[in-house]
This record gives sequence, C-alpha cells and structure tokens, in this order.
Amino acid sequence: MSKQSSPLPLLPGFEAEHALFETGSRATQQIASHQEFISKATVLSRALPSSQYLINLCDDRYWFALAFAAGLIRGTVSLFPPNRLAATCHEIARDYHDVMCVSDGHVDGIELPLVQIKDRIQIKTPGDAANAVVPMPLIAADTEAFIAFTSGSTGRPRPHPKYWGDLVGCAAAAARRFRFTADSTIIATVPPQHMYGLELSIMVPLTVGLSVTAARPFFPADIRAALSRAPGARILVTTPVHLSACVEAGLEWPAIDMVISATAPLPKTLAKRAESVLSTRVLEIYGSTESGSIASRHTARETAWRWYDTVVPRPDGTRIAVTADFLHEPVPLADVLQLEEDGRFQLLGREAEMIKVGGKRASLADLSLKLNAIDGVRDGVFIVPGEPQQRVERLALIAVAPGMNRQAIITGLAGQIDPLFYPRRIVFVDRLPRNEAGKLLREDLLRLLEPAHDRGNEDDAD
Repeated sequence: MSKQSSPLPLLPGFEAEHALFETGSRATQQIASHQEFISKATVLSRALPSSQYLINLCDDRYWFALAFAAGLIRGTVSLFPPNRLAATCHEIARDYHDVMCVSDGHVDGIELPLVQIKDRIQIKTPGDAANAVVPMPLIAADTEAFIAFTSGSTGRPRPHPKYWGDLVGCAAAAARRFRFTADSTIIATVPPQHMYGLELSIMVPLTVGLSVTAARPFFPADIRAALSRAPGARILVTTPVHLSACVEAGLEWPAIDMVISATAPLPKTLAKRAESVLSTRVLEIYGSTESGSIASRHTARETAWRWYDTVVPRPDGTRIAVTADFLHEPVPLADVLQLEEDGRFQLLGREAEMIKVGGKRASLADLSLKLNAIDGVRDGVFIVPGEPQQRVERLALIAVAPGMNRQAIITGLAGQIDPLFYPRRIVFVDRLPRNEAGKLLREDLLRLLEPAHDRGNEDDAD
C-alpha cells in the first residue's frame, strides 16, 4: 500500500482518558477526553445532513474540531473561509454547490443550509451513548481533508486544498521543532479556520495528544485567565498584535512555557519585551497557507530562520520552492529569501511587497518592522498609495502612536531606513483594521487614506 493511500488514525496521539479539550469557564470547566472526542465525532458524522462540502463557522475550538472530524469520518470536505461573513460564504458556495454551513451560534445573513451543531449532539456526561467506546476512525492519507481560502487581491477567496497525510506530517514536524509533549496545554488567540490556528490548535493536539483550550480569548485579562486555568506546561499561540496588548496590559502573568507567534512579522523589540514581561521564550513561525508552517526562529536572539525537518529549499529562477515529506508536491513561496551557507535563511519580504524608489529596493514588511520598533508606536504599516506600480514615487504610513506626531515618527526612522523611503503621508489612527487572524487587507488600509478618514493627519509637502 502506498504512503499516499495508507490509512492514518483520526487521533495519532490517542490516549483514551487523556484530556484533549478544556471547555467552559473556571466555574463550569469540563474536560473532553480523547475517547469522548472520537465517540462524539462519530455520532455527529451520522447526525449531519448529507452534503459534499461543509463550511465550518464554529467559533469555539471544541465544536469546530468535532465538525471537522465528523466531516473526515463521513468523507465530507470542510471549507474554511477567511472570515465568517455571510457574503464570503455565499461567494464560496458559488463554486461548491452541494454545501451546508455548520455553526455553534447565530450567523447573520446566511442564506445557505445551516446546521446548529449543538442541536445535533448535546454535551453529555460520561456514560451516555455519545461517549460510548467506538473504534478509532481511520482516514486515508490522500483524503482531501479541507480547503482553506485566502482573500485574493480581487477580493474573491482563493482555494488551497489540504490532505490528511500532509496535515498530520506537518503537525508532527512542528511538534518536533517545538518539543511539544502530551502534558502541555495550548491556549490560542487565533481562529481555527486560519491555517496557523488550525495547525497549532487543532492538528497538533490531535497528532501529539496534548490538550487545548476550546475558547479563543481576546483581551489580555481573558488570555491571562485562560492561561491560569490551563494545566501542565502552558503554550500561548498568538499574533504580534495580541502579544503587544499583553505586554502593555500591566498584568501579573502565570508561568508560560513558550509563546508562539505568526500571521504578521514580529518586531525584535516586541519579542524581547514579551520575554521579559511574560518570563518566557517567544518563538516565531514562518509559513503560508499553501505550504503550512515550514520554519521557525527565536526572534529575540536571531534574525535567520531554520527549516523544519525534511524541508528542502529548491531555487526556481528568481523564486524558491520547498519540498518536504509532508507536502504533496513542491510549493513555490511568495517570499524573497536569502539562503545562507549553514542551511538557514533570511526573509527579505514578499515578492509583491518589494518596491523600488529612486533606484533602491526595499520590502514593505521590513519597513513596517522598523516602524514598529520605534518606542511609542503600538502598531503601524507602510503602504503604497493607489495601485502599486513597478516604479513607486512616495509611500504612506498608517500608525497607532498616541501622543506622537510626524516629526517623532521620522526621527525614529532616521538611521534605520534610507531617507528615500520616508513616507510622504502619515495617518494616525486609533487601531489598524486587522482581521481576527491579525492580518491587514490592502483595501481596508486604502480606505484609511481616503479624505473622510483624514482627521487632522499630516502630509509631507516636500
């Protein structure tokens, strides 16, 4: 039997009575064991209406994982939209006709068949039929497990199919890199529909057998409370924007074994502050929806990235593709990398974000990192106004920097970037329009540059 068609268990890290999900608050906390999860996923797979595709809109990680597992058991392909807006679901459904939506709560505006998962399988106490011992479901490695969608430049979601064997292999590679063990608990602020959130808070627990908190805490106090309730070695899976909020909150934090960050570049200054305030290690993941996570670094101590085990970079003209034993085929990367002799690499920025001003090249991501390293800047981003062209005349900058003005920003950038890249325009805002995964969409940033949003912000007349 080939590697591609060989069956793999739904829970490769199965330990019948070991906790898989921590659900509820401190007063109502419940534990879902590996056996209970398999039993309920099996019951749910029989209770859902028949359909070829399933749009998983569950916000709670436990219900999300049950719906995902039920789809795998019955051969229904899950669809993970880039957001949970009805308009996005309707756009995806144009190409996937035999589709239903599954949710753990109300969804505004949905005109597709919608199943409330809690109506199909109630939370039961141990000993109920839904917790009966059932055989371990086996999933063929080449099963199309789900299709992840990213927001395309045209606004139309772009599909990226993922296979069960690849997902298990990537989760195992991440577990080896970060030395996850079964007695750890993951607390994640990122949604499970996002590739990073799905890998670290769904696939790693299923593959390794460690526990994960079902809730998705948002505010620093909620994150601290979730960490305090978690048993074992605590692992916080988060984004730079959430990490920054935690650092600035002025709270006392429980012991945290490690923090893992992704979805946006992590400034080295923030990584160092977080390690000091939280008394932990802050590690950063590199990857993409197409490849999954494939490299990491200890941001406070190193600038170069280290590939996961079995990942091999293969130059392909001006770009680089990667192969790995958990990838179906070589995956071209959208980023510009500088490969080093010791096998590591420097990340120079996305090809689409490389700009040229006055004959000099720079990365918008690197410029934004320099901006966010300025003391007093809480969040900020460089952007090319209008339609990006090969020749860029001037840049704009949007920043969350209370009490700062244009001169303070320019002073902070002096000596860090070439003056050619100083922004012509700086817009100060209360917050950047990051989505729930911490990402910024270009169309949302451009709206902040429109006159209606320009409340006394400064232009450079030079």
